Amino acid sequence: MAVAAEEEREIWSGRPSWRGRMAILVPGVLLTVLVLVVCLWADLSAAVTVVVVGIVALVTVVWSFLETIRWNYSITNRRVFVRHGLVSIHEQTARLERVQDVTLHQTLFDRMFGVGRLLIDTAGSSGGALEFKALLQPTHVREVLDAAVRAEQRDDDAVV
Repeated sequence: MAVAAEEEREIWSGRPSWRGRMAILVPGVLLTVLVLVVCLWADLSAAVTVVVVGIVALVTVVWSFLETIRWNYSITNRRVFVRHGLVSIHEQTARLERVQDVTLHQTLFDRMFGVGRLLIDTAGSSGGALEFKALLQPTHVREVLDAAVRAEQRDDDAVV
């Protein structure tokens, strides 16, 4: 008698952390300060200076925000997903039984802000590794993924 397949359910879902966007925010703040200094040096009017500096600051914040919301990561009891895009969507999916290696990358800068990225290598993937960027608590996410992979392997062994 065959065992009924369990419904697919989400185990973990997340987005990049704003802390991981410091690579956008820090240069943006420095550029904003540089623009302010140039505007003051050029002796532009206060109104022009405020508008120019405001535009640079706004572009920095909006860019960082869009880079955060356009990515979505999910782990289910059967698959792992990386989805990105706002207008057009690109989605990478891998079945848990195909996951071979999970690598955690954290630069010194990442560690200072408590973020990191996971690279998920799968068997026979031609699209490259799946990447969870700018994750808050990346070791926890790696443990969740490892547990899901082990559970999937146990389920596969039980069916055989």
